[in-house]
Formats: sequence, C-alpha cells, structure tokens
Amino acid sequence: MAIETWDSPYIVIWLCLGVLVTVLTYGVRGYSGKINGLEAIGYSMVIGALAILNGAALGQTMYDKTAKYDVWGSLGTMLGLSGPLIVSGLTLIVFYRCRVVKHPDELVVRGNDLEMGGSYLLSGITWFMFSGLLSGGIGGGYLVDELLGDRKGVIYALSMLLPIIVAIWLIAKYSKWMFKYIVWVLRRKGLLQIVDDEDSK
Repeated sequence: MAIETWDSPYIVIWLCLGVLVTVLTYGVRGYSGKINGLEAIGYSMVIGALAILNGAALGQTMYDKTAKYDVWGSLGTMLGLSGPLIVSGLTLIVFYRCRVVKHPDELVVRGNDLEMGGSYLLSGITWFMFSGLLSGGIGGGYLVDELLGDRKGVIYALSMLLPIIVAIWLIAKYSKWMFKYIVWVLRRKGLLQIVDDEDSK
C-alpha cells in the first residue's frame, strides 16, 4: 500500500495504539528491571518506526489538495511524528519516577552532584525526548515556511529557524527539569539519599 493512500484516521489510531502498547511494555519491563540493552533498542526502533508511519499517515489525512500551500499536511506530519515520541519519553519518565521511588538508592545526591544508577529507562527517555523535540522543531520550521509561502527576507528566514532554536533549547533543559522533579518527589516522600563526603571520612 502506497503512503499516499494512507488517508484514513483509523490508520492513525492503530499506529498510536501500537506506540502506546510498545512504550507501556517498555516501561513496565524497565520498572521491574527485566529489560536488557537489546530489548531497549528493539522497543525504541519499533516506536520510532511507528512514529514515522504515523507522521506520514496523519499528514496524508490532514492534507488539503485545494490549498496552495500544504499547511495542514505539514502540521499533521509534524504532530504525527514528534507527538508519539515526546509522549513516549514523558511516559517513561513516569515509570522511571516509580522505579526510583521503589529503589531510592539508584539516585544519590553527593555534594553538588547527582549520581544515577544505570537504567535503560533513562536511555529511552533521552532518545525519545531528543528525537521528538528535534523533529518537532524541524517540522515547525517547515510549517512556518509553508505559512510564509513565497516571501523572502532575513526576518522570514530567521522566523523559520525559531522553532528549531526553541527545540534545541528544550533539549538542553528537559533533563535538568526531569531530575529536579524526581529529586522533589523523593524529598517529599522522605526517600532522597544524600551522601556527605566530609561526614563519611
């Protein structure tokens, strides 16, 4: 079946359900510590492939053949691709929070440093948030280009780069925000592990 014929919302729904089932399976196995590196890569590849197909399907579903510029199609492709990836990353953050609450020794504050135990949930979060935000930024830039049409100039060129710059800024910040949230949860529950090197000597 050609991608051009994927103009049914039911295909989008099934692809989104596929992403949801896969990321929940990834999260549950990561929470229980039963996942290995090969499985994590496999789950990530499946979610990435489904997100790409979802972007193509939603873009075709929203495509307006009567419009001069394919704004709706570009918006659908951006949301269909980046949305499942970002949601997958946020879902794994919830599972990681639950795992750290169950095993608080996996995250220790030592002085001004935050020490984390190895977790394939973290690698999944990093990959999904990075790829989701970056694809969203690139798609946003292309969407602005569609909205501007044939207009030329430095201001218009910079406006196309703005979504990408915002995406890169969010990529640089999300990890800091996530760990602040995890530390806040552990502190609120009285589970935060703090090690003072001076006291341990």
